[in-house]
Amino acid sequence: MKFIKWLTNIDRRIIFLLMIGAVLVPMLFTIPIPFEVGEPVQNAFNAIDSLKPGSVIMLSVDYDATSYPECQPMIVAITDHAFRKDLRIILLGHIPTGLPLGQEALERAATEYNQSHKIEYKQAVKYAGEELKRHTAGYQEALKSAAAEFEYTLRHQETLDSLVSDYLEKVDSAAVKFQKHTFEYWEAVKYAGEEFNRHAAEYQKRLEVGVREKNPGYVRILERAAAEYDKHVTEYQENLGHAADQYLKRYGIDFVNLGYRPGVVAIIVGMGREIRDFYRKDYQNINVDSLHMMADVHNYDDIATLVSFAHGTAVESWIAYAGARFGQQIIGGVTGVVAPDLYPYLQSGQLAGLLGGLKGASEYESLIEKKGLASRGMPAQSTAHILVILLIVIGSMAEFALDLSKRRET
Repeated sequence: MKFIKWLTNIDRRIIFLLMIGAVLVPMLFTIPIPFEVGEPVQNAFNAIDSLKPGSVIMLSVDYDATSYPECQPMIVAITDHAFRKDLRIILLGHIPTGLPLGQEALERAATEYNQSHKIEYKQAVKYAGEELKRHTAGYQEALKSAAAEFEYTLRHQETLDSLVSDYLEKVDSAAVKFQKHTFEYWEAVKYAGEEFNRHAAEYQKRLEVGVREKNPGYVRILERAAAEYDKHVTEYQENLGHAADQYLKRYGIDFVNLGYRPGVVAIIVGMGREIRDFYRKDYQNINVDSLHMMADVHNYDDIATLVSFAHGTAVESWIAYAGARFGQQIIGGVTGVVAPDLYPYLQSGQLAGLLGGLKGASEYESLIEKKGLASRGMPAQSTAHILVILLIVIGSMAEFALDLSKRRET
């Protein structure tokens, strides 16, 4: 009986320690929990997986740090899936404190993607550089042959070497400075290419009139060789761009963050006409028209799927205005307490899919075959729930035993 009394008056610090253990042990030691993927999550996965490469999806961050444990794994998983499918992403949000969480997920997924393709990208860049050097050697040989044939010697070789070396150094410097391969990196590469072309044009103009008069044949050979070499420089720049398109995810080209604007309903409706009416600049204050990805994106007609990650009623707002009025396909990613309210929209077809709580996020992670925050959190959540149930059962049984004992005494 003393033990039963102790159970009914157990020190709360013991309960806290038990709860800490129930949460920490599953997180420190991988405990697999078998489960089946529900139809709402499977439908969400299918909706994104069926999109063509190059399609645009919009992710709306409608939660803040209070819902980070449930919503953040969802946006991380869907962003990772989108990058694997070569989809382009527009990020925006209606909660200003939540947008940094969305940007963190985008940058994290882009960095992981770039790291996983780092070797292929480096090999492609190396091959492009070797090709350019090979053509540079061929151009120099043409210059030497022409100079020998017409008995005229100029310092074209040294000048060309200097121009090419300077260009390649600037490209390498940009790569080191902007290791995340962002919008700024490609602006630096573009500037280096423009500068090279300008100097190359000035270099050709340095041929004196007297040279042309005395050695017209030499000049013709030189100009033909220079025109051929210009083609190879262009090919080199195209190869760099192709390698980046294939192996890198870059801001401004593969994803953008339009930031926060007040006025949920007005923005949702207004974007059906033109996104730039509300988002003329992105979160870095860069003009949207200067972002390569946004060139052909103007309204919902250009957006394949919209995903709202929310801890409130934001998904219903998207359904009511973007879905009902403009026919936008919508997927919801919401906290566990919000999910039951959205099932009628699934049944009516107004939602293409739904991720509910940590379980929904873990199911999506299983579909993309990548364990993330949700897969690590689900065992901890399950053991914590089991502990709470056990404590309730033990406490109820102890109280019942005490009450029964008191009745017998009386």
